[in-house]
Amino acid sequence: MMKFNQCTRSFFHKTAVRTGGLLFSAICLSAFSQTVWAEPTKSSGETSLETVQVTTATKTPRRLDEVPVQTTVVTRDDIEKTHAQNLAEALKYVPGVQLKPIHGKTGEGVWIQGFDPDRVLILVDGNPVSPSTGSTVDVTQVAIGDVERIEIIKGATSALYGTSAMGGVVNVITREPTANFRVSADVSGGNWGEQSEKDNPLAKKHGNFEVSTKQDKWYGQVVADLTESDGFKAPDTPGKSTQGWHGHKNTVSGKFQYAFDNDLKVTLMPRYFDEDAATLENVVVPGFGNRTEEYRDKTQVTNIAAVVEQSLKNDWNWKVRAMWEGFDNDSNKASHRKTFTDHSEAAAQLDMPFGDSHLVTVGAEFQYDYMDVKNLSTGTQEVADETKESTSVFAQDSWFVTPNLEVLPGARFHNDSRDGSHLAPMLNAMYSRQDWLPGRVNIRAGVGNGYRTPNLKELYYLFDHSQLGYVVQGNKDLKPESSISYQLGLEWVFPDDGSLGVSLFHNDIDDLIAEALNPNKVGPNGAAVYEYQNIEKAMTEGVEVVFRKPLGSYFRLDASYNYLNARDVDTKKVLVERPEHEAKLGLDTYLWKVVTVTVKMNYESDQYLDEANNTVSPGFTTWDAIVNYDINQDWRLYGGIDNLTDVQRKFDGTDFRPEAGRYVYLGVRFQYED
Repeated sequence: MMKFNQCTRSFFHKTAVRTGGLLFSAICLSAFSQTVWAEPTKSSGETSLETVQVTTATKTPRRLDEVPVQTTVVTRDDIEKTHAQNLAEALKYVPGVQLKPIHGKTGEGVWIQGFDPDRVLILVDGNPVSPSTGSTVDVTQVAIGDVERIEIIKGATSALYGTSAMGGVVNVITREPTANFRVSADVSGGNWGEQSEKDNPLAKKHGNFEVSTKQDKWYGQVVADLTESDGFKAPDTPGKSTQGWHGHKNTVSGKFQYAFDNDLKVTLMPRYFDEDAATLENVVVPGFGNRTEEYRDKTQVTNIAAVVEQSLKNDWNWKVRAMWEGFDNDSNKASHRKTFTDHSEAAAQLDMPFGDSHLVTVGAEFQYDYMDVKNLSTGTQEVADETKESTSVFAQDSWFVTPNLEVLPGARFHNDSRDGSHLAPMLNAMYSRQDWLPGRVNIRAGVGNGYRTPNLKELYYLFDHSQLGYVVQGNKDLKPESSISYQLGLEWVFPDDGSLGVSLFHNDIDDLIAEALNPNKVGPNGAAVYEYQNIEKAMTEGVEVVFRKPLGSYFRLDASYNYLNARDVDTKKVLVERPEHEAKLGLDTYLWKVVTVTVKMNYESDQYLDEANNTVSPGFTTWDAIVNYDINQDWRLYGGIDNLTDVQRKFDGTDFRPEAGRYVYLGVRFQYED
């Protein structure tokens, strides 16, 4: 480690631009000294659509280019190429997906088609992840060191996945060991230049370590993902306040499976997450003046999931899964609050082929939620042992009407202990031709009912961010929200790799649950009081264009554009935090067989921050630069610069540009397989 620190220190100087230049020059010169310009091998990022298997869209394994529901996949190669350390970083470049900071807490949430993170379901191997605050899952808490791929479904999928899937689903699929013995280590470090809170070339450190084995009838895998940060302080911010968290976020996970002789498989997947993250805040205390306080979040998440599945004769398959997750949070901010939530669920699924043209899937699920919240500052019980449970059954039929036309009808009947029953139907279809153009043309269409019941936090929880000037209160009178989602897409899959796709979407939403200012209430220290309310009618609509193609032997281009119109139907006002335009661009350059240089661009237009559309956050463009140097099949040296042009928000509450400025890092990855 000493040698690594000394090497790293030579790259990281006070000025991040100079740092980046040294980093990239060193890697490129090293590669040039050992290789010559040659025809590059196929990039790891050039995974053909015909070779990718997905399961989220239909809950059964399908080829990506043949699935009737529009699905985007982030592969293992994509994750490694961009050095993503958590789910947020892995989703950063996905078309139509936005990552936004969670209000009042470190971390980020996922926005899809104008739906905020409360309406995007986050899964790990089909099991839901607990929200970190409010109703939002912090995707920076989801480690991806053991991930095989990430599948993203856009639009309402409540018929398959129930409540919380109105905007879409993100399913993290962990990988299965394939070698008799495998060990890997990935370590990296970097800093934010002069904004780093400590004079340390490794102001942020990350390590991922894996040990796995696969034997005749069983396999086992253990992964540790560790992140530690000193934090950063943005310029022109008051006192000693910091904006980047300091502390740690660590995950340890396992995956163990035993296969019996009769094709019965039992899989056990434990996971433990530990976070201790804090920022320094400059506060005004009456009678004392300005004072710096540390606002700290301590979180432990314990998750255990098990799956029992079997393949039967005539291609019938059944699966039973169960999971439990405990979320324990100690938040010491303006108030000291302890929150515990408990989520349990069990599900069963049966896949039954009928004839040559039907594959019927039926299933049932049971979910149970519990919440308890104590305010230690006031000695009050804010939420006392509240519970909620639901039962649902679902069915779908993959029907090949003709060899070119597949129709996928489905429905879910949902019964909630508080909000009663609801039927959520859906209908998807895909028509494919291979004689219209070279390659394959897919036309996808779908309509589905999204349905979401208010969760325990929206009903009962108090978000006390009075140090930031506001509090958010739960509302016991909330009604469930529902939507009708329309999706239409045209995709041309090129014969020699690559694709061009155009997708249209429209979502009509009834009783959308949103935070609204209550002008008749005043919180602690004069803070504004927001309450959860139902917006009678809202809608989101837009278009997405995606293009992927190798450009000769040495380049590969990924480009996308997203247009969004999201409004309150009654007031005609634009919904907050929904930029109208978004564009993403990625260019891979293969300088030698062993060196890849990648440039990524993300653009977002202006966005409104208030319901009256008076306050506007400016648009922005960020650039990331990435280098990978494969020394041999076991060793990789890599580096990069996030936010190359140092675009950063003003921390005045009216600017939602990126929180972090330029970040420069260097890393090394080792793997050994036997």
